[in-house]
Amino acid sequence: MQLEITTEGVDFVVSRAPQPKNDTEGRQKADRETGEPLCVTELVAMDETGAEVIKVTTAGQPRVTKRQLVTVLKLIATPWTIDGRGGVAFRAEAITPVPTGAAKTATGAAASAGA
Repeated sequence: MQLEITTEGVDFVVSRAPQPKNDTEGRQKADRETGEPLCVTELVAMDETGAEVIKVTTAGQPRVTKRQLVTVLKLIATPWTIDGRGGVAFRAEAITPVPTGAAKTATGAAASAGA
C-alpha cells in the first residue's frame, strides 16, 4: 500500500546532500519506468509538533545542498516488512529548492511561531 503524504505546513531542510541509491552489490539503482538513476536525500521534516529525519528517494539527483530549505513534491510513504523487520520507505516526484524570498518568509514565520 502506498500513502500520499500532505506536505502543507511542513518545512523540509536538507540534512545530507543527495547520494546514489545503490543495490547490495554497490550498483546505482534505476527507476523502473524511466531508467533514471535513483538518489536518496536525507531531510528534516518540521511542523508545529516537532521534527523527524526521513530519507527520500527520487528519480534523478535533486539540485539541492545541505541546510537548504526545500519543497517535496508528491511525497509517497510505502510501509514494508522483510524478515521480521519493518519501516517506511519515502519516495517523491521531486525535491526542489524553496525560492530565496519564500525561504526568508518561511524561516521568519517559523521563528515567529516559536516565539
